Amino acid sequence: MIRGKELEEQTYQPNHIEKVLADIEDNFPRYFAGFVEKQPRLLFDTAFRSYFSEQDRYRDYLDLEALQEYENDPGAFKAHSKGKCPIIRRCLQSRDEAMKSYRRAFNSTSGRDMLNPVRKLSEFGKAYAANFNDDSHESAETYTSLGLDVLNQGEYGCVGVIGYGIQSSMLYGLYPREFAHRSQMAIWSLYFLSGRKDFGLRDASEFLMVHPDEGTCEQNYFYPADLFGFYALKLSLMLKDAMSSVGVRFEPSRRYIYLSAFCDHVGEVHRNDIQTFKRNSQDVEGQPWF
Repeated sequence: MIRGKELEEQTYQPNHIEKVLADIEDNFPRYFAGFVEKQPRLLFDTAFRSYFSEQDRYRDYLDLEALQEYENDPGAFKAHSKGKCPIIRRCLQSRDEAMKSYRRAFNSTSGRDMLNPVRKLSEFGKAYAANFNDDSHESAETYTSLGLDVLNQGEYGCVGVIGYGIQSSMLYGLYPREFAHRSQMAIWSLYFLSGRKDFGLRDASEFLMVHPDEGTCEQNYFYPADLFGFYALKLSLMLKDAMSSVGVRFEPSRRYIYLSAFCDHVGEVHRNDIQTFKRNSQDVEGQPWF
């Protein structure tokens, strides 16, 4: 997808989704074989430790009573988010070139503009988890049946500061059974697992964000929450079956922690490819080997 354009309507069509899933299913065994070579139990244990080291922080940050206390002083919520929300803190501290624009947006955003969507996300996550059923979730046949489309509404985000990735990190950070982590590696992994194909789209793969003027390419950080959630669910089911085949236990309460660890593996396999995508022509020409 080219930056500045909408995701093509074809992306939402059942026949397109079926084609993407078919390619993901075809490519999955090769990546899982590499994952097994790295001893999945150890990889999962590492992922669990990392995840649970932050879960209480997300629980405190998204606590509705705590959020209510900032209603009289929303300006203080901005400083609170900077220090207490794990994903926001990491974004602000990141040295990644792409995060410069995030820091600028955060600095120019009011506490009120952040507090409102965080409260909405907290309310949504709590209600979603209360009505969640594993069997119904795993049997979903369409992206609309997951009930995640509400997250695409503007009131659940803050331009430049709380987008789909940050939304996902907050919800996944508290509810790993219900919400997949829409990390950078997760979107990159969908691109590679789908065979790097564009599936007939005019503006390249739906999982990429192409910047023609800059000569760079990133994972599509505008990829909608409901479509991502559906692909993540289907990929998690492939992973569940594959784990069973090698005798590794799958606990539904940790459903999307498993998936996040696997997506990180796929991204690691393609680390050099990803770095090449991110480089622009000026970066390349500045290398000593050019």
